[in-house]
Amino acid sequence: MTRRADRLLALLERLRSRPVSTAASLAASLEVSIRTVYRDIDALVATGVPVRGEAGVGYVLEAGYHLPPLNLTAEEAEALALGARVLATWSDGAVAGQASAALAKIRAVLPASGQAGVDRDLFWAPQWVDRIAPRVDLLELKRAAQGRRVLEIEYEALSGARTTRTVRPLSINFFGPVWLLAAWCEQAEDFRCFRLDRIHSMSATGSTFRDEDGKRLADFKRIKSETALSGV
Repeated sequence: MTRRADRLLALLERLRSRPVSTAASLAASLEVSIRTVYRDIDALVATGVPVRGEAGVGYVLEAGYHLPPLNLTAEEAEALALGARVLATWSDGAVAGQASAALAKIRAVLPASGQAGVDRDLFWAPQWVDRIAPRVDLLELKRAAQGRRVLEIEYEALSGARTTRTVRPLSINFFGPVWLLAAWCEQAEDFRCFRLDRIHSMSATGSTFRDEDGKRLADFKRIKSETALSGV
């Protein structure tokens, strides 16, 4: 792939990831001149990419347009393969299966150099390492977070005490060797992180939750970031 082709793909990705993009912001992110952005936009439009531009507003990529098939470098393919192997080692069967299936689909559309990168084992995640497996289904937990479904969990603390908690699942995080659920705990009225290997049962309450100031994933990340910085 030529240098310009790489840049055009990067331009497409930026247009796809934002509702509106100005020529100046695109030029800054791609480290090119605004004139180059104009030329590249014209080139995309000439190939049939539905980009609309409005003076004083910016460029918009019409909804429904998909990027062309993957053309990864060997190094990019190796990085994807490593990610899939790490998931296979450290997650549960369902997530590991999806990672392997996705990697197989990606491999099928790669050039020979990319396929060779996927097949190499220079990056390796051994299967025999000590691991702490989650007790709950990662995909089920992910869907609960996506659907904003309130959950009731039975949780065992490090002391051995068991409690029943009503939580708003926000994100599932890997802190090797354990997986953590970041959630808003109704009992504590605060954010809590629960180890998935210590959740003995999990069920939906039938209720859903909406974003509220101070209880969102963004709030949790901000607090954790501030806490980490204060400890530096």
